[in-house]
Amino acid sequence: MDQFDEELIELVDGGTTRYSDLAKKTGSPLSTVHVRMKKLEKERVIEHYKGEIDWKKAGYPITAYIFVNIDVDLLKKIHKTQDDLLDELLEHMYIREGSLITGEADILLKVIAKSSEHLKEILLGFIDSKHGVVKTKTSLVLD
Repeated sequence: MDQFDEELIELVDGGTTRYSDLAKKTGSPLSTVHVRMKKLEKERVIEHYKGEIDWKKAGYPITAYIFVNIDVDLLKKIHKTQDDLLDELLEHMYIREGSLITGEADILLKVIAKSSEHLKEILLGFIDSKHGVVKTKTSLVLD
C-alpha cells in the first residue's frame, strides 16, 4: 500500500464513494482510481460502504458509552467466550459499536437512545440481563 492508496482510504472513510469524486479530489485519472479501488476491495482493505447517519436528527439524541464487567468463570461454565457475549450484545439495534478492552472493564459499548427511559430499557432490559454481565458503568456524551 502506498501513499495514493492511503489517500483513497482516507477519502472513502470520510464518506466519498463515487470514483469520479475520488478522481477529482486526488487529481488522478478515473481509470487509475478505478483500478486502485478494485485492488483495495479485492485485498479487503475496503470491505463495506455505508451511509453515515446523524442519530440526533433521526430521533436518538442520547449517546452513551457503557463499560461492562463480566464473569469469565460463569461464561466458561455456560460454554461462552467473551467474544460470544460481545457478539450477542452487538445484535441489539441500538448498540452501535462494541469492543473487548483492557483495564477496569472488559467490554466497551457505544449505545444510542431516544430518551433516558429508552436507555434504561436497553441497559437493564438487555445488557444487564445477559449471562456473564456482572456490572456496568454508563457515561453520557454531552455534545
